[in-house]
Amino acid sequence: MKMNLYKRMFSLLLPALLILAMLPIAVFAADADNKVEVRLKTGSPTVKINGKSTTVVPPFVSNGTTMVPLKVITNAFGAGLKLENGNVITLTYNDRKIVLTFGSKTVKVNGAAKAVAVAPVAVKGSTMVPLRVIVEAFGAKITADSATKETVIVGVRAQTSGAGGTSIDSDFGKTKVGDSYYGWSLKYPTGLVQVLQSDNGDFVKWADTVDDSKVAAQVNVFTERVGDDELSIEEKRELILSYYDEDEITVDKRAITVNGLTFEKVVSYAKQTKMYYEYRGIQKEDTFYIVIVGAKGADKTVLNSYDAFLNSFVPSFNQADTTLKDITKVKNGSITFKDADYGLTVKLPADWSSDPESTTPWYENDTDAFQFSFSAAAPGDTLENWASRREARIREDYAASNLRNIAKAPITLLDGNAQTLSYEISFGDNIWFTYIEVTYISGDYRYSFDYIYPSSNSTKSMQTYKQIIGSADIDTAFIEKSFGTVEDDYDLVDRSGKTMKRSSTYGYSIDIPTYWDGVQNNLDKDEVFFSYSAGDLQIFESNEKAASIVSTVLEVPNSNDGVSEGVTAKGSSAVTINGKSGQKVELHYSTPEEDLPYTLAMYIFDTEKGSIVFSFITYDMHATDSNLKMINDVAQSIRFN
Repeated sequence: MKMNLYKRMFSLLLPALLILAMLPIAVFAADADNKVEVRLKTGSPTVKINGKSTTVVPPFVSNGTTMVPLKVITNAFGAGLKLENGNVITLTYNDRKIVLTFGSKTVKVNGAAKAVAVAPVAVKGSTMVPLRVIVEAFGAKITADSATKETVIVGVRAQTSGAGGTSIDSDFGKTKVGDSYYGWSLKYPTGLVQVLQSDNGDFVKWADTVDDSKVAAQVNVFTERVGDDELSIEEKRELILSYYDEDEITVDKRAITVNGLTFEKVVSYAKQTKMYYEYRGIQKEDTFYIVIVGAKGADKTVLNSYDAFLNSFVPSFNQADTTLKDITKVKNGSITFKDADYGLTVKLPADWSSDPESTTPWYENDTDAFQFSFSAAAPGDTLENWASRREARIREDYAASNLRNIAKAPITLLDGNAQTLSYEISFGDNIWFTYIEVTYISGDYRYSFDYIYPSSNSTKSMQTYKQIIGSADIDTAFIEKSFGTVEDDYDLVDRSGKTMKRSSTYGYSIDIPTYWDGVQNNLDKDEVFFSYSAGDLQIFESNEKAASIVSTVLEVPNSNDGVSEGVTAKGSSAVTINGKSGQKVELHYSTPEEDLPYTLAMYIFDTEKGSIVFSFITYDMHATDSNLKMINDVAQSIRFN
């Protein structure tokens, strides 16, 4: 089947190849029509492209390298352009790909690294790049016109327009920068490049280099939602001081008035980096703004040159100001998040952010959370089968009193038809959370979205959920290309499987379900720990005999800690398991500190030196018949040599 398809594709392509081979003159004629000539002088703001003059930030020479505005190259040669992470520039020209990075002296041409003497920089709002390495990658020639003292670049325009446009200098000609969503603006930080911006744009940083260890000048703007009440002077200053590094010391702290606005001003010195910082904070309605300038110098006077810049900050954004560049990430109340590692694009409300420490895409705000994951689809599996398995597993794991409103329904995603499974879980105190699991199967993979929110917030959260899930777009081709067989660790696990664990040191064995997680699974160690869906198992040696331990445990309910944690004794008794006599004691913790209600069951067996204790914790919300049977089966498997 594939061979026939390839043959058909080649038969369609062959006539075109023959025509191209017969027409070299036409190809060269096209090149002649697309000829590009660029003339420029260092220090001159006038650049000529095919005889037409345009005004730019003047090119300059640094370390023997001619630096020119990037827009001159892209506009002249029609190269495609993309900016990623605020500092990585990718140029595409026919089959060539050139990657430059602000602050880096390495340029990659089709993946091959080339060293340059000067890294790309931002000058007066224009991106300046090394000329020769780029235009030579385009196949262009560079010569000098001795009569006019001009540098002359001759080449041809790209055969097709590259993706991403031909300019990242949307700030060219702009003198101010700000965020229309958070409502602030200030003069453009000339000479610095934007090196960082938070997911939702509430923080932005400019610096003279992307290497934090080499930063000599930087500007930061933070916005915090603080509520409608006006903060006191002390609260404002404490909020500013919360942004200090550990080694910063205060050298100036007072209120100042600038253009009728009152700011709290704090100047500090960081001993390790030898940087001086000036913080200015101001509250407008429910938002507190902090603008920070940092510079290296002998004393705090190094900040004097930034006074006019700091004075330009205002807690407002003028949409009609054409000199003001808007760097907001918020479009129509949403932010587009793209996770290149997982091929996921999704739009989230402005108050959401991603968790950088999560191994899979995880997003959250103050109340809700949204996660994406995928695994290999079992051969022949269907969405309906998945939903039925998940419902059975949920009922197996959660007590009926902690579970309600299980429902299944079809849903249509951007990528195709999917299935939802929703349910509510209570962790106690009649507080419920809603879980919505969405699963989509494509090719060899099963893709899952999980949305979690407090049930009390149902109206607002459901509206947000529909907005988010409706925008989620999976690049399934990327997943299939980039990942192998990623087996599911939970859905298809066989919970009936067990493995016998032995301790030669302490002379016992126990059958552990294979899906339990052995945090410390060497039974010859002093302490052994397994966790599982319903709780955990701890095994340890004690110098005390079983009777003494039981006596001590039964005193816990009457202790101060026992009373505060609502501990009650469920009973104690003698037990015999596989011919070995021991003691069993149970306590129930109804209000444990920083934990969920649970039952503690201890099986204690005397040894020559003391005793071995098998301690099971079972959370109330997981105390289902199946889980209790599984725990009892494990306890009944204990054997001593």
